[in-house]
Amino acid sequence: MANQRFEIELPDKVVSDLELKDGEQIDLQLSNHSFKVLPRRDEHQNQQLSIRRFILPSVLATACFIFYTLWQQDNLVALTGRDSIATWVILFGELTGMGTFMYTHLVSVKNEADPLKKKTALRLTPTLFVSFALIQAFSMLAFFWVIGYLFQAVYFDSLTASLLFFTFVSVVNYAMIYSAMLVSTTFMMATLIVTICCGVLASMVTNSSLLWWQHNFSFLGTAQAQFSWTFNATLMISGLLWGTLIDYLFVPIQKRLPKNWRLIALRAFLTFDAICLFAIGALPNNPGVLHIAHDTAANLLILGTVLPMVMMHVLLPNATKEFNLFSIGTATGIAIACALFYLIRYLSLTAFEIFVLTMGISWLLLLMQNIHELFELKENTYTINLKSVS
Repeated sequence: MANQRFEIELPDKVVSDLELKDGEQIDLQLSNHSFKVLPRRDEHQNQQLSIRRFILPSVLATACFIFYTLWQQDNLVALTGRDSIATWVILFGELTGMGTFMYTHLVSVKNEADPLKKKTALRLTPTLFVSFALIQAFSMLAFFWVIGYLFQAVYFDSLTASLLFFTFVSVVNYAMIYSAMLVSTTFMMATLIVTICCGVLASMVTNSSLLWWQHNFSFLGTAQAQFSWTFNATLMISGLLWGTLIDYLFVPIQKRLPKNWRLIALRAFLTFDAICLFAIGALPNNPGVLHIAHDTAANLLILGTVLPMVMMHVLLPNATKEFNLFSIGTATGIAIACALFYLIRYLSLTAFEIFVLTMGISWLLLLMQNIHELFELKENTYTINLKSVS
């Protein structure tokens, strides 16, 4: 059996998408009892290009930092705080990191052979750039907040500070280049999950001494909370990522299935939810008009999530039976939570918000995964026959 040979015939679309030529060598990547057909590329050349892309801007940023420290005549530079290594890493890291991200992404879009994918990527580019600019800024602020908490009142000489600056900026630039190369629906979904979990958990930890749960979940984003920007920024970034992810999924799908009212309605619901999620972060639950606006956005998010849940068998007829049952069960759970809070007054506001947000966001993420599998993975899956040649 080990000496038995097979031949396979690749579909024309696979040959076209991978730009395969007669006599060209290809790679088969074996993983988890499956294999992928990969075109062979010059990995050494790609690696050199990636190194140049993050080393050159890092060197330029470090030169600016060295010039500034010499001009200020600072013999010692603080690790964190005002006018510190952290301050300048955040500033130059944002500029050079987003510069390398934009350049890498635009080069990737330019080299895209499929006109539809190229057009879609260009249309979504502005939202993608804004989302990742916020994520990068948010991540660096959170990182240096932790560093400042662990290493308080730490100073370095100019040479050591410059080396540390170069190291931090290089890591930022490499991470942004790597992110630009990985942009896809799967990567966007993973980024969304990580953003929500890390941002909300960080807000909970930093406000644990204030006993935030005695107020409400939205207290984490109010003026009374510590580092309230982390909670609000998390929701705003999540809303932007959500909207971008919806476009990444639905634009190619609706090109293949134009004027499908089910997809149009489902996309409208999901876009509405993304706007509401962004609004909840942009409108803190402070007293006055902001409180009314915040609660309105939160209630509309619940409504915009529950309605497609109960209509899922109509909006997504190809969904599995298990997902349809899960949708009905989640909608029922939210309805019970509403009754326990509004009618019986059993649940506290904090418990109610946590229950509803957890169930709603979990269902939305699972929905996006199902849409991706139904329309993206199945559309790009082909059946081929094996033919024994020995």
